[in-house]
Amino acid sequence: MDQVDFIRFFAALILVLGLLGGLAVILRKGWLPSGFAGLTSFQSPRGARRLSVRESLAIDPRRRVVIVRADGRDHVVLLGLNGETILDAVTAPPEPVFEPVFEPEDTPAPQGSESGHSTMDKAGKRRRAVPGKDGAGEDRA
Repeated sequence: MDQVDFIRFFAALILVLGLLGGLAVILRKGWLPSGFAGLTSFQSPRGARRLSVRESLAIDPRRRVVIVRADGRDHVVLLGLNGETILDAVTAPPEPVFEPVFEPEDTPAPQGSESGHSTMDKAGKRRRAVPGKDGAGEDRA
């Protein structure tokens, strides 16, 4: 083979590998149109998962303790060379619910409001504080 054949070979190889990588990205991200119904089995699941590894701890190079959550139960499993042993299975505590924290409406104005810093009024609109005669500041839109 001469040099032109090597260049063609490597160009074709790079093209094929690039197309395979692009297809893998498309399948992972779920960007397939609905017409490709046969390829949807390769996509990652979109619903809530029933099985998850909560924590893993290596005891020594041959053994590991894993906490697995499955269907609302936590299972403590000892993994080793000879097999697996379920050490404990308990009902899992509920997942914490994180809600946004809102400041009460009666909070005092920030300390820098007399110097012309912007503040928020009760309606959520941004106002600029302007120092007035009494020093408390008056709002201007």
